[in-house]
Amino acid sequence: MRTDWFFGLHIDPLSLQGKAMVLCLAVVLGGLIGLERQLRGNPAGLRTHIMVSVGSTVLTLASVEIGLGVRGGMRGDPGHIAAQIVSGIGFLGAGAIMRDGVTVHGLTTAASIWVTAGIGIALGASPHLGELAVLATLIVLLTLTALGYVEKRMKIQSSYHTLEIEIVEAHRGVARVLDLLSSYGFIVNGISTDSGSVPNTKGEMKSTKHVHIRVQLPTQFDRSKFNQSMIEEDGVVAFHLD
Repeated sequence: MRTDWFFGLHIDPLSLQGKAMVLCLAVVLGGLIGLERQLRGNPAGLRTHIMVSVGSTVLTLASVEIGLGVRGGMRGDPGHIAAQIVSGIGFLGAGAIMRDGVTVHGLTTAASIWVTAGIGIALGASPHLGELAVLATLIVLLTLTALGYVEKRMKIQSSYHTLEIEIVEAHRGVARVLDLLSSYGFIVNGISTDSGSVPNTKGEMKSTKHVHIRVQLPTQFDRSKFNQSMIEEDGVVAFHLD
């Protein structure tokens, strides 16, 4: 009988009771991270993180038994299956990442899915590594909750904003807007464009550019004055600064 320690408890990881305890712990730890993500309105929430945690735990438990060759089975590489979890989970995490113009959302959720898989691997590998999984979960929750509050208090969150403009392509519209931003002291971090069209007064369609610009606002920024300048700018059909 193989035994190991989990916070002072003597556990046989190959017994049914030991596996049941590990899987229940995977539900709890993965659920805590998923609950935090769901409360913040992320699509990958409670159920997703529990499934990732339990799935990686089950695969790692199977990998360990294959490696030990228990019940007369053939011995194998215990790290082979676990290694595939690390690479395979990237595809699931990528699904949580969305791009909105020049802004990227979901990176933190993708990272939480990845670390949840790591927690599941640690749980399935050994009860002793389960201690590491518990500590890692506490660190993740601290990072996602407490540090977010600290960021707001210290005002170290990203100072970049997204400016979206619908502009007529003729008369160097995009270049003129960039000149206007420069005159106001904006710092441009990135720009992307999409083609579109709008009807003119005669009902004819005119080609436009939908421009996404990631900008850092100047220190002394007068939003009302900037809005008025954009309204008066020739070729600007619509604009929004978040």
